[in-house]
Amino acid sequence: MPLRQTHRLHAHRLSLPSTAYFVTCCTVSRKPGLTGGTLSSALRSADTTADSSGDAVLLAFTVMPDHVHWLFHLGERLSLGRMIGRWKAATRATLAAAGLAWQRDYFEHRLRPDEDHEAYARYIHLNPYRASLLAPHEAWPHWCCPTPARFRFTEHLDPGGGIPPEWIADRVPADLAVGE
Repeated sequence: MPLRQTHRLHAHRLSLPSTAYFVTCCTVSRKPGLTGGTLSSALRSADTTADSSGDAVLLAFTVMPDHVHWLFHLGERLSLGRMIGRWKAATRATLAAAGLAWQRDYFEHRLRPDEDHEAYARYIHLNPYRASLLAPHEAWPHWCCPTPARFRFTEHLDPGGGIPPEWIADRVPADLAVGE
């Protein structure tokens, strides 16, 4: 077994209240199963709890088979590590019942104050389409965005929540390609 290098994830980690973060949490060995049964709704429920407690303000969230992507503003009360730790702890029993567990660490990107959230929210939304988990005309049931109008790309979704097929090939219209 190769030596884990996850300690490098902590090297430049900075936790700033009221700052936007893009976070990815993966299952151990990237074992799939997060979208099965009631697991996805339990993960979104834990996210809603973090939001209602003021620990995070949810912008966008999606559950993939073996990981989650989360875009949020960190609250004032907890550090980033403690907030993610609480969220993982709140979902641990549900994952264990499905034979899953979280990897010890997570990946985060702190958005600069002038960095547009649009590209991150769109990435989160398009992730299941790029992974070929559904057709463009279908809506991914494991995506959550409390205020879709906040993001320009949502104006271009079809009435059923599907995406324009050309978006999968990263041919997003220039007026929506902010921050890339």
